[in-house]
Amino acid sequence: MIEFVDQFHGAELDQFVMNHPRCHFMQTSFWGRVKKDWDWLGIIDRSEDGQIRGTMAILIHKIRVLGCCMMYAPRGPVCDNDDMETFDRLIDAAKEVSVRHKAYILRMDPMIDENETAWLKHMEAMGFSVNRAVDFSLFQPRLCYILNLEGRTPENIDQVYSRTTRYKVHLAQRRGITVTLGGNEDIPDFCRLMELTGKHTGFVPKSSSYYRLFLNELSPWSKLYLAKLDGKTIGATMMVMIGDRAWYMYGASDPDYRDYYHPNELLQWRMHQDALRAGCRWFDFRGAEGYPDENNPKIGLHLFKQRLGGEFHAYMGQLDYVFNPMMLHLVELYAKMKKDSQ
Repeated sequence: MIEFVDQFHGAELDQFVMNHPRCHFMQTSFWGRVKKDWDWLGIIDRSEDGQIRGTMAILIHKIRVLGCCMMYAPRGPVCDNDDMETFDRLIDAAKEVSVRHKAYILRMDPMIDENETAWLKHMEAMGFSVNRAVDFSLFQPRLCYILNLEGRTPENIDQVYSRTTRYKVHLAQRRGITVTLGGNEDIPDFCRLMELTGKHTGFVPKSSSYYRLFLNELSPWSKLYLAKLDGKTIGATMMVMIGDRAWYMYGASDPDYRDYYHPNELLQWRMHQDALRAGCRWFDFRGAEGYPDENNPKIGLHLFKQRLGGEFHAYMGQLDYVFNPMMLHLVELYAKMKKDSQ
């Protein structure tokens, strides 16, 4: 039995996701509060006795000038890995929604391993195209690092780190770095560091209003961490914890202090400790570019996460089901025209 819920009636869906092995905060109604420029819709599949078998949270982005919309299920759907029947029912329900909203595409990026060939063949047979890009061009990174926290404690989590990283954590403490939790009043400082890091590494930070939304709308699961030296913030990170998982979402540090004081390593240690105290089983470092090959020019980010105990994971990719190919072409053309005019 399929049921549709809006953002204000998503509590049961949220609880199911939080207790599921494929838990992801982007598949809850809480994420819809952050993505305020998208509509949110939840799909629930129940068995005959009313038990939830699977869910799918969809963000709907309207393109009013063209009278259509995009449907996106970040890291969804959520159901058992071997339960293709529930998966199919959720997809069929999403197709039903697409008619009502005049959607031209359904996009999703489930946490299914790239080596699950049966799933890949199943998706292709259903008509999905699969984008297996290895850079950050996808909506969610396909290549990630995850730290298994099982059997660890806040006191011994640093034992999974490399010897060099453990040294940097303790050196940061000896050199006077402290880590504290921040709040709304610290968002300007966080944005300042994001701007500095963006200029240094070449990425474009999000707006201060977005980071404020992330911190406030995901509260109490979202946390802002500040690494300070003599009262000056020289590094900061944002993390979210839901269910048995924690995610390192955003981080930045002052390049003038990074290599001598090592705030990044100390921030990670504190986040790992707090994730353990909250009962998390997994810590998701999120994305990296390319595979962990020594010839990869982006190998530095891989090494940073490896030295913190992260294990490499490659997901299947970004899946697109196109309802209206002509409208997709018009949307891409419209987006290009807007970009060229800026």
